[in-house]
Amino acid sequence: MLLEHPGEVVTREALQKRLWPANTYVDFEQSLNAAIKRLRAALGDSADAPLFIETLPRRGYRFIAPVTRPAEEVPRLEPDTPKPVPGKPANRRRFAVAAAAAAVLLLLLISANPPGVSDRLRARILSGEIRSLAVLPLVNLSRDSEQDYFVDGMTDALRERLEGISSLRVISRTSSMHYRGSSRPLRDIARELNADAVVDGSVLSSGERVRINVELVQAGMDQHMWSNSYEGDLRDVFVLQANVAGKIADEIRVTLTPPDRARVAQARTADPDAYQAYSKGRFWWNKRTEEDLKKAIGFFQQAVDKDPNYALAYDGLAD
Repeated sequence: MLLEHPGEVVTREALQKRLWPANTYVDFEQSLNAAIKRLRAALGDSADAPLFIETLPRRGYRFIAPVTRPAEEVPRLEPDTPKPVPGKPANRRRFAVAAAAAAVLLLLLISANPPGVSDRLRARILSGEIRSLAVLPLVNLSRDSEQDYFVDGMTDALRERLEGISSLRVISRTSSMHYRGSSRPLRDIARELNADAVVDGSVLSSGERVRINVELVQAGMDQHMWSNSYEGDLRDVFVLQANVAGKIADEIRVTLTPPDRARVAQARTADPDAYQAYSKGRFWWNKRTEEDLKKAIGFFQQAVDKDPNYALAYDGLAD
């Protein structure tokens, strides 16, 4: 869309209408920001000093590199006729446009996905091993404080699944939850937690539907490694958690033993009502006051009543 309107502002509203029809269940703001972030990463561009994609706050985006359209109306980047930018050498602009052309070819190659190409490219981009990971508190996008327990439960469940990987050190809940609502750079947070990478994201729950948005950032290089969104029915929430945890394990390239894979993939209960009761129990248990602990006991007991085979509910009562 940006290349169809070079030099022009493409509004966020236009992007939303084109990419996500009205009946699509999506957190548009975060999804669009993530898409632009990944596009800039592919182009080697910077939001602060853009050569290709300029951000116009609260309006949209503009493709600022020179683009020519041949007679056959096939979009093509033309490195021979760039327009110099004031204060920047023309040869830098030519190099930038050539880089954009190479990036477009690279994106086409990745989308074609010849065997092994994507893995080799990711291996080149990923520098350093990921041996420790911090799962930061997921953000509640529902604007309903009554859903805080559910979002905290999703954070804890994701952390617990990753803790099941024997070759990975996962930062404790107590340390990670300290950064709830923090606007500090992820690189600084990771340094304080002594983590090689950070998992950040959000949860949107509406009726019987739930959507998880997750991104993985390598701390040392402040490198955005991966982001994705997972959507499903509330009854599939355990499958969503397993998919997210499994994908993170794949991206950080840790070795999963057969027992590790079983722990990451396992579903704790098939009853969503039992899961919600357990999540509420953990939410109040973590507050640690006498009154809140009594509330927690009630919710853990509800979870047991709904699913007598739900081991974590008994674990909550034992705590």
